Amino acid sequence: MSRLAIRHRSAAIAATLAMSAALAIAGTSIAGAQASPWHPAKSAAKWTRISTNTAIGGASPGLFRTADGRLHVVWSSHDGTLFSLHYSTVGGREKLLATGTIESHWGEMSFFPRLVAGPKGGIRLVFSGANGVSGSPYNTFSMYTATSNSAGKSWTLSTRGLSHASVPATDIAAADEPNGTPVAAWSEVSSLAYHVGIDPQIPAKAPDQHVGIGATGGLVDPTLIETKSGTIEAGWFNNSGTVSAGYWVAQIWPSVGAKVKTPHSGSLNQANGQPHQPVALVARKGGGNYFAYCVPTRTMTCGHIALWRVGAQKARTVPGSFGSLAHAPTLVAMSAARGGHLWIAWFDSQTSRIRVVRTNAAATGFGQVRTFNAPSSLVTGLSAEGSDGSLDLIALAQLQGQNSPAYFVTQIDPALQIRASKSRVSSTQSTTITFTVVDAGDAVAGAKVTFLGHTATTNSKGQVKFTVKKGTAKGKHTVVATKSGYASATFTVRVT
Repeated sequence: MSRLAIRHRSAAIAATLAMSAALAIAGTSIAGAQASPWHPAKSAAKWTRISTNTAIGGASPGLFRTADGRLHVVWSSHDGTLFSLHYSTVGGREKLLATGTIESHWGEMSFFPRLVAGPKGGIRLVFSGANGVSGSPYNTFSMYTATSNSAGKSWTLSTRGLSHASVPATDIAAADEPNGTPVAAWSEVSSLAYHVGIDPQIPAKAPDQHVGIGATGGLVDPTLIETKSGTIEAGWFNNSGTVSAGYWVAQIWPSVGAKVKTPHSGSLNQANGQPHQPVALVARKGGGNYFAYCVPTRTMTCGHIALWRVGAQKARTVPGSFGSLAHAPTLVAMSAARGGHLWIAWFDSQTSRIRVVRTNAAATGFGQVRTFNAPSSLVTGLSAEGSDGSLDLIALAQLQGQNSPAYFVTQIDPALQIRASKSRVSSTQSTTITFTVVDAGDAVAGAKVTFLGHTATTNSKGQVKFTVKKGTAKGKHTVVATKSGYASATFTVRVT
């Protein structure tokens, strides 16, 4: 792919996202009769800029969290006529710890650099491009690799290759086998090409492998994952505009499995629901592989967002993602979290808000849909990494008055929700109230609940009881539920 073609693709993606059709956001609820509604945590986002202007509107950063909890972000930039790769290291509470350059002044550079586990607890970078130096092994448009220790500040470019064929500067993916062997993949339009292992030379002498999707297919935005069972699965979008259009998944290692289409993700005469970034496919910590994607209609690219466990007969509708002419969900991102939870996030380009929801531990239900201000009104990329408990959201956004986008990060804690067996009591008699605290519908034990000047701790059912004594002052009394690692929730009891 030429530099001019890449530049045109980037501009087209940015324009498409900025003009997305609108969709409405509905509220979420938890089933069952309740004495009072759930009262959620408040939502606020503090965004920290972690890059310079990139001059690339349609890109996706590589993300990897090391054992020390730090998030490593690798991103590309267009420096006039040349390209560079950079790193940024993010600590807790949106703190930028370090940033620097990995490779610079290349003629072509991957817009989708990927990060996987490296040797001895380090990090491996997988990317494509050409350095523009005649005779150099890095001027072959191949898939390359570089490694760093867990600090992620010093990178060594390998002289060994990850592809036999030329690779585009966009639409690449990577994962690693349980023994650490990397697997790289990329789009060849009518097929997913992939290469297992690192060859002694660049380009690799061993042939690449392929999963074909048909001559009329248009494979874009692939993602690779290592499943809990140790296999490698690939997901992608087919933008063919035919009955084969939509989101697909298939096992590619150690053997090639059947290609399976996600339910209702596209067809003939439906709007093109292309994700415009790597598809949201993750391996859940508690087992199962999950796909989050837009379900199109004839007139909307995203009638709603679906969450599908690979192999299930039906997909679940993500609350708050239904469509109308008021909102436009785009850029669906997802991350696995501790305890079996999943984080799902998307950008609403009509309101310039980012919406986030977390599933319960079984990934069978959803918690509160939370809404956050985006860094700007033009967001062209959204990535998520929540394996450490809290969710780090990385947005590629262009600020007002700037001529190109930059990367920003915010950190979101899981949200507590609280309800009460009674929300209104009389001061003329003593009344006991039971408060229940949950995380996405799951009971939260060990939460601190403060009410009427006293604090108690929730039991294994997430419950705690307080007595409103006879003669308690009339008026509104605030209840606060807190726990380390969670956003607190409040509730108001009225004493009459």
